[in-house]
Amino acid sequence: MKKTIALLLTVLLLAGLAALTSGAAFAEAYSPDGSVIFEKDGLKITTAGLAMDPTSADEDPILWIDVENSGAEDAFLGVHDGAVNGVTCDVWIIDFYTEDGEYYGGDYEYDVTVPAGSQHRYALGFMKLPGLSLLPLEEIALRFTLAESQYAWPSFATDPVVIACGERTARPDIASLGTVVLDNDELTVALGPQDYEDWGGPVVTLYLDNKTDRYLALTANSAEADGNPCEEVYFSAYAAPGRRAAAAVSFGPGIRELKGFETLTLSFALARTDAWDAVWQLEGEALDPVTIQYPSQHWGEYENRGLKLEIKPKYNDLVTVETPAEGALFTVSETASLEAGKHEGAGWLFSIEAVDRARLRELLGQDMSGVYAFAKDEAGQYYLCWHPTDVRYERETAEEMARDQAQWTMLCEWVETAIWNFQEQNGLDFVSYGNSEVDMLIARAAWGGGKATLSTTEFGPVDAGLVDGSDWAEAALQSGFSVVEGEEAPDGEYVVLAFPEEDMRLDFFTAPGDYVRLVHDGRETLYQALWSDDAMPVSAIMRNWYHAAAEKAGMK
Repeated sequence: MKKTIALLLTVLLLAGLAALTSGAAFAEAYSPDGSVIFEKDGLKITTAGLAMDPTSADEDPILWIDVENSGAEDAFLGVHDGAVNGVTCDVWIIDFYTEDGEYYGGDYEYDVTVPAGSQHRYALGFMKLPGLSLLPLEEIALRFTLAESQYAWPSFATDPVVIACGERTARPDIASLGTVVLDNDELTVALGPQDYEDWGGPVVTLYLDNKTDRYLALTANSAEADGNPCEEVYFSAYAAPGRRAAAAVSFGPGIRELKGFETLTLSFALARTDAWDAVWQLEGEALDPVTIQYPSQHWGEYENRGLKLEIKPKYNDLVTVETPAEGALFTVSETASLEAGKHEGAGWLFSIEAVDRARLRELLGQDMSGVYAFAKDEAGQYYLCWHPTDVRYERETAEEMARDQAQWTMLCEWVETAIWNFQEQNGLDFVSYGNSEVDMLIARAAWGGGKATLSTTEFGPVDAGLVDGSDWAEAALQSGFSVVEGEEAPDGEYVVLAFPEEDMRLDFFTAPGDYVRLVHDGRETLYQALWSDDAMPVSAIMRNWYHAAAEKAGMK
C-alpha cells in the first residue's frame, strides 16, 4: 500500500479496530534516540533517531525505528492514530529501497509484515498538513497495532505512544490560520484562504481545535458557493482529545467548475466518541450551516500571438507578465523584486518562447543551461522554457529579504506547474530532451556541428551524415543519460559514434544496462540511459542508424 491509500480501506480498518481501546491519557514521552517504545509477543521496536526523508527534496521529517521479531511467528504490525505537534496526522511505516548505500524510493504503508527471527530498520513518516508545517518537530504520538494475519483486523492496539522530539513552543491561535466560523465549548473551526487545484477546482483548508476529552469527527455534507449548490463535498477530519486537525475541503460538480467564489456555505455533521477507533462508525449530529466571505478571485489571463497564459489568483497578484511583440511570448517576474531591483532581469522567474524545428535542433547540440523544450504544436513549433541560472530575488533591505524568502521560494516552485498549465491550456504535445554530453553529441551528429562517423566491426566506419539521422537521434534523446560513478564499462561489442577531427567518441554497449562510454582526449566517462526501453536500447537505435548509413554507402 503506497502513499495514496484508499479512503475505503482506512474506514474499514478503523471499523475493525472498534472498541479495542479507549482514549487513555498520554504516557510519559520517550526519547527518539534508543528508547524501546513497543514490546509484545517477541516483537520489539526501538527508536533510532530523527532525520529527513532521504528520498524527498522537501524537508520531510522521519523517525528511524529498529524492529526485531524474536518470536517463532511472523508479526503483522500497524501504526494508526498519529499526531505531530498536537495536530492529528496520518503516520505510516516506510520501508526504503537502497542500493550501494543510496536511497531511491520506498513503500509507504500503514501495516507491514515482520518475518519471524528478523531484524529490520524502518522509518515512521508523517503526512503533510495543509497550511501547517511539521517543523520544528516537537512531539509525535501514535498507536501500534498487531493482527493475526496480513489481511485480518488488528486484535491489539497500544495506548498512545508519545515521543518527545524537541522543545514545546506556543501553538498559534486557530483564528490566525483563517476565519473562525464556529466556536463553542467543544471545538473551534476556522476556514483558511481559498486556493485552486488544477485537477479539482476551488479548495479551502479547514482547521479544527478539539477542546474536549473525547474524540471528535467532523464531516461536510453539502455546500453552496455563490448560489451554486453542491451535494458532493470531499472533507472529513477527526481530532483526539486536546488535539487539532487540518484537512482540505474540495468539491464535486456545481462548485468544481468555478474558478473561485466569494461566498461559501458549508453544512457539517459532528460525531463524538470516547474511542478513537470507533469515531467514524457514528452518525454525526447535524450542525447549523456556516457561511464565509472570500475576496474576489482575480485570475491573470494573458494572450500573445494566439497563445494563452493563465495564472491563478494565489500567484497573479505577486507577478508581472510581459507579452512582447517579438522574442518571448511571455516573461514572468516577481513584482516585488522588479520594484526593489529597478533593473532589467530583477525578479525574473521564467519566459516561454516558440521556435521552429531547426532552431531547436541547433540548441540541442549545445549546452542548454537555463532552457529546456517542453512542448510542440501541430504546426511544428516547439516551446522552450527559459529560466535564470542565478538568483534574481531582490529587496531593498536584509530584513525584507528574510521576510519574503518564503514567497520567493513558493513562486520558484510554482514555475513547473505554470509551464504544465500553459501546455495543457493551449493543447500542446509534451516533449522532453536530455542535454548531457552524450545527448549533445548525438544531436550534433544528426543535425550538424562537425563530421561524425558510425562504426562497428561489421562494416567499419561510415559517414553518419549519409542519411538523415533525425528519427534515430529523436529516439535516442528520449533516453536521458546520467554519469555512472564507480563502475567499469561492460565487456562486449559496441557501436561507435566518433568525431575524428576532435579526438572524441561515444561507445554504445550492446550488453544489458544501456551503458555509453564517452572518450575525449584520452579521458573516459561512463554514462547510463535513465529511461531505457528494453525493446529498443540506445545501442540498437544507433546500430539501426549505422546500418542505414552503411547501406547508403554501398557497404551493406
